[in-house]
This record gives sequence, C-alpha cells and structure tokens, in this order.
Amino acid sequence: MKLFEWSEFTLYILRKHFRTWLAIFAIYLSLAGIVTFSLFILEESFQTAMFGTWPAQDAQRWDVVLDGTKIMDHFIWWMDVVNYSSGWIQPLAFISYRAYSKSAKYYTRSLKAKVLAHQPELMEGQKVKIKFIVKQITKDKYGLILSNGRLKIRSKERAFGIIDVEGVIRKTGIGYELIRIR
Repeated sequence: MKLFEWSEFTLYILRKHFRTWLAIFAIYLSLAGIVTFSLFILEESFQTAMFGTWPAQDAQRWDVVLDGTKIMDHFIWWMDVVNYSSGWIQPLAFISYRAYSKSAKYYTRSLKAKVLAHQPELMEGQKVKIKFIVKQITKDKYGLILSNGRLKIRSKERAFGIIDVEGVIRKTGIGYELIRIR
C-alpha cells in the first residue's frame, strides 16, 4: 500500500520546474564564479608583487620596493572596484575580499613607512603622516629646524620626543624637509 502516489501530471510539472530552477542555479554559479575568479586572480597578482618586494627589501633597493607598492595599490583599487560593484553576488566572497583588501592596504602603507624611514628622498612630493622623533634641534635665520636624522621640519617652537606630523616631503636648502600641511 502506497502512502502517497504521484500523478503523471504532477511529475511532469516537478520535472519542468526542476529543470528551470537548475538552469537558474547554473547561471548563478557561473556569474558568481566569474566574479570570484576575477577577485582571486587580482589577489594572486597582489601577492606576486608583494613577494617581489621581499628580495628588494633584503637588497635595500627602496626604489624597487616603492615601485612594488604602486603596483600593489593598483591591484587593490581594481579588487575594490570588482568587489563593490559585483561581489554582492557571492556574499561570503564579498566579505573575504573586503577583508583582504583592507589588509593589503595596511601592508602597502607599512611598506611606504619603511621606504620613508630608509630613503625619504624617494617619497619626495608625496603626502605623508608620520610620528616624527626629534633627535636634534638647530636654528637658522628663519627659525628652528627639527631633525630626526633623515628629515627636517621647520618649527616656531621647540619640540621634544615624538610629534605627529602631516605634510609633503620636499628637497629644500636644508635637505629633505617635511612641509607641514596646515
């Protein structure tokens, strides 16, 4: 004795709808795959550039490291464009690649800080925000000059220890100077 019996018509409808839903699911998987695969390739491109900065740091080639940060910033930008425009199609991938992008931005920021610490002249013309450790104070006809050994800052008052400074690095008559942004 059968508890439930399917009619031929019911089976026909189920098969027809199953095929439709299966086709819709296949289209979704294809679109999600295109988006996540593109994000994956951008992530791999970032990592390849990141790996290139490691031997450059070992060799003290800060110009190559800075070039690597520019390349990585380019990949991060594209990753954000793809993720924020179409990453919603796969919510778990969206969350993961958003986190990856934030971490990647932090990595390039820290690399730029390392370049600035070792060879500040490479950062000429760039806006930076740093913790400036005052090691020496000198005076010229325009006022005080604070120095950390590599960079200089003009100041109206004496400063000691660590100060937060934001500005643009320029080559001036006193060396490489951080021109404060007001």
